[in-house]
Parts: sequence; structure tokens; C-alpha cells
Amino acid sequence: MIRSIRVALGGLGAVGTTVLLAALSRAPQRAHGTEAGLLRLSWSGQPERVEICRVVPEAELANLPRHMRQAVICEGRSAAYQLTVVRDGETLVDEPVWGGGVRHDRPVYLYREFVTDPGTHHVIVRFTRVDEPSSPQSPTGDSVSATPGRGRLDRLPPELVLDTAIVVHERRVVLVTFDPGQRRLVLRTE
Repeated sequence: MIRSIRVALGGLGAVGTTVLLAALSRAPQRAHGTEAGLLRLSWSGQPERVEICRVVPEAELANLPRHMRQAVICEGRSAAYQLTVVRDGETLVDEPVWGGGVRHDRPVYLYREFVTDPGTHHVIVRFTRVDEPSSPQSPTGDSVSATPGRGRLDRLPPELVLDTAIVVHERRVVLVTFDPGQRRLVLRTE
């Protein structure tokens, strides 16, 4: 009989704990302790491919086996970007952004949040490609040129700019994201 009482009390304790946990999971919470809203930047895209090409002089080609002779040699890399966010004249962030992976050739995943007081604000979001040649000049002085690689719809363009007024409501999120179909930054609100 004592064993059956223990089993019954254990079962009641488990049910009571489950009911308490369910009730606490529905309790309202404040994420920031204030009534502020959020300006959220969230997008991803493949960085542009930048190829550094040079014309190989005839003298250099003559020293190579026939099957290795190429008139133009190109080295490629993924572009780097600069993210700048300005809200009401105050710079919130100004930092470089690269694609993922060791060689930075994977997609760029951008996610930033800024606590913003309710009201109307002027926001400028600028995401600009930064070109820095990654290969040295050829020994003969041939010119080196950076050319964008083949474009795809999900590739990030050289420059994305959103210059607009936003209305932030209490405890709401204003989302800035990249629309690959329109190839521009767009504003989304709840």
C-alpha cells in the first residue's frame, strides 16, 4: 500500500510540474526591459567573384610547355563589403563584412540588431563592395584589372543602399533585408 501511495504522489508531482512549466512558458517577458523596438538587418547572399587577370608576354609563354600556355592568366577571389548604418545622423556601425569560410568564398550571412526608441527615424543602410586587388603586378609591368565574375541572381550587387524614414513601434521589429528578385534592400514591418 505504501508503494501505491508513492507512485500516486510521484504521478501527481509530475503532472503538477508539467502544468506549472506550461503556465510559466506563457508568462509575458520583456526582451530589453524597455518599450523600445528593434531595427534588424538580416540577409544573405553570395559575394561577387572578382578575377584579377593579366596578359602573359610571349617570352614567358615560350618557356612553358605547349599544353600549359595560356595567353591570359586569371586569379579569383570573393569580394569584401563595407556595412554602414546611420540612424538620425548617428553612425551605428561601420565595419567590413566577408563571406564565410577560410577563403571567404561562402555566402555572406548578415544579422545585426539595434535597439531603437519608438517614433520616426531617418535610416541609411549602405552595403558596398570593397575592391582590393589580391594579386601582384606582373614582372613585365602588364596591367592588372579587376573584373566582376559571372553574375547570378543570388549574388550581392556592388552596392546596396536604403535611405528612408522608418516608424518604430513599441516592442516591434523593423526588418531591412535583401530581395534577390529586385536586387535591392527592402523594408519589412510586422
